[in-house]
Amino acid sequence: MLKAWLATGQKNLVNFERTPFHDLLNNPSRDYWTTVFEDHPKEALERVSDLLIEATISKVETTPVIKGQCWELGLKTPRKVKFKGRRDYAYRFITAILTTALLSTKSVVRHLCHNRNCVCPDHLLVGTHQLNHQDELNKR
Repeated sequence: MLKAWLATGQKNLVNFERTPFHDLLNNPSRDYWTTVFEDHPKEALERVSDLLIEATISKVETTPVIKGQCWELGLKTPRKVKFKGRRDYAYRFITAILTTALLSTKSVVRHLCHNRNCVCPDHLLVGTHQLNHQDELNKR
């Protein structure tokens, strides 16, 4: 799995291109991710690899939405990582790098497994606060 995730991330980073609307939609967060994708893709992917190698399998999830193993970084709260002067949750960093999503401060990375400590790329999906809230309601 790890090799497949990293291969997909590398492909996405190599193929990253600014859209025609990129400069119209710029903000500090999008600018940060653009710089990472364009100027530091190899380092970012290595950091993702290190984080995923460090993660341990915590449980097997079998919900109607997702099946598979949660990967955690061994903390009671979601781990933060620092990269190129910015700190963010590891699950957000991993998702942004592997999908080349230009996350804004309003972007939410949804945990389909409902485990905030999980960094398994198959369990993470970029969405909105509304979708994240709906996930929580559906869980109940």
